[in-house]
This record gives sequence, structure tokens and C-alpha cells, in this order.
Amino acid sequence: MAVEQELSPGTVSKILWHFTGGPAWNLKTGKQTSSPKPAAMAYENLKSILRSKEVRLGTYKEVVKVVLPELRKFNPKTKRVEVQKDVPVDIESSSICCVSDIPAAHLRYHSYRYGKFALGFHRNAIIRAGFNPVFYTLQDTPIVRSIYEGFSSLDVADPDAIRDAASTIKSEVSDAQAIYQDSDVDVSGEVWEIESEVDSIERAVSHARQSIEDLVAFVKTFEKNEFSTVYCEREWRSTKAYKFKIDDLAMIVLPKAVGDKKYYESFVEKVAPITKLPRRIPVVPWDDLVEH
Repeated sequence: MAVEQELSPGTVSKILWHFTGGPAWNLKTGKQTSSPKPAAMAYENLKSILRSKEVRLGTYKEVVKVVLPELRKFNPKTKRVEVQKDVPVDIESSSICCVSDIPAAHLRYHSYRYGKFALGFHRNAIIRAGFNPVFYTLQDTPIVRSIYEGFSSLDVADPDAIRDAASTIKSEVSDAQAIYQDSDVDVSGEVWEIESEVDSIERAVSHARQSIEDLVAFVKTFEKNEFSTVYCEREWRSTKAYKFKIDDLAMIVLPKAVGDKKYYESFVEKVAPITKLPRRIPVVPWDDLVEH
């Protein structure tokens, strides 16, 4: 009986990588910088993750930008629904932690942005932890605008504006009663119903906003000149910190040395024993795995 052989296209790996020296986040530009962190920082990050057995949520958040051609919003001062044109809107995602589906043969290319220090996790472990592949899209596409439009439509239901309107109703009725003392107008029950419903609307809007922020965490936008950098990352993300077991690790790679600092030797002789790293988990020099 013939045994079926599992074939791979060469672009999918059974190991997903978390690089500990990835580029820092630039708050002003809302983008990652173009260079990896210094080797010493990447090494400290790697040791910290092994000690805590946790890949923490990073400071990185996806920021999706779009210009809405029209936005309708209630103005509590004028008591009118006003239409604004060409409104810029940003959606900031929930915080994320990430890994990348990169075959070992392609790791060298990614080191230019992410460095040479990485923890490799078994794919099945990553799936069990709830990671999901990222959806890549060029900026300002119809699908991106549809996400923004859904998000911005939540601003139409402004709970504070409704509360202001209810307060205005109570105030004007009170003024009318002071003028027309014989009037028997009581809207307190109706206003109470409005204010009670506003609380429900506020909870629903908050839940919807959080859900969209979680969705956007799995959307990666890139520019046309970033096909060879951002688009090729094959990123997987989670909105929760990844608390892993030691058996989830498939491999650890780090360079033999950077400058005068011998990272591989230091790790094998000092860090591996302290972290009680099992011998069955390979610790491989980047130079031997990638640069031959």
C-alpha cells in the first residue's frame, strides 16, 4: 500500500517565528521604523520571554486611515443633524502580539527588518493559542473604507448628545411650567425612558467599537512600495498575550556573535541551564541555519 507523502509548497512552515528584535514603533508616523532593535536589546527580550514563558502584547497597534466623503452627526448646541464632508478618520486596533509563518530558507531576508534573534513555535501550538493569519490589503481600498464606514457610523449614535437633548427637554418643559403655571405637562416618565435607553445604546456602541478594534487588529495595510517588506511577512496575530509551554517551542535561533559579544555561547552556557531549557529543543546558531 502506497504511503501518502505530505507535500509543501515551500512557502508554508510548521514553525512560526517571533523575532525579538523587530523594529520599534514610531508614534509620530504611526508606523514601524525601518531598522531592527540593537542586538543587545533583542537578546534581553529573548531571555525575558523564556524566563516568563510569555510573549506579551506589544505597543504596536494597527492604525487604519481613511477619508469619509460624508459624516452625519447630531450637534447638541444647534439641535440639528449636521453633515460634514471629507472627514479624516483613524481606527486604532486592539494591542497585539505576533508571529510569522516564514520557512527557514527565507529567514535571512527578514533579518534586515527583524534581526537574528527568534523563538520558533510549533504551528499547532500557535493555532491552539488562538492566533490567526493577518488579512493584508493595500491602503485606501474599498474593503478598508467599508471597515471605516462601519466604525464611523457608530459616532452617529452619540449617547452624550442624546443625554444633552433629554436634559434640554426637561429644562424647557420646566421653563414653560414656570411661565404657564396652570399647565399640566409632565414628561419626566418619557425622559426617563430616553435616558434609560441611552445606557443600552452606550453599551451596544462600546461593544461594537471593541469588536471592530479587535477585527482591525488582524488587518495589515501596506503601501504599494511595501510588497517586498510588509506584504511578505506572513504574519499571524493574537489580541491576547501568548502564555506558552516549553514544549510549544520548536527551535531557538540567535547569532554566534555580533561585534565582540558572543551571544550563542553565552546562551548555551548560561541562559539555557538557568531557564531549564530541555535538550530536545534545538538552539541553533543563526549563522549555521541561515547563512550557509
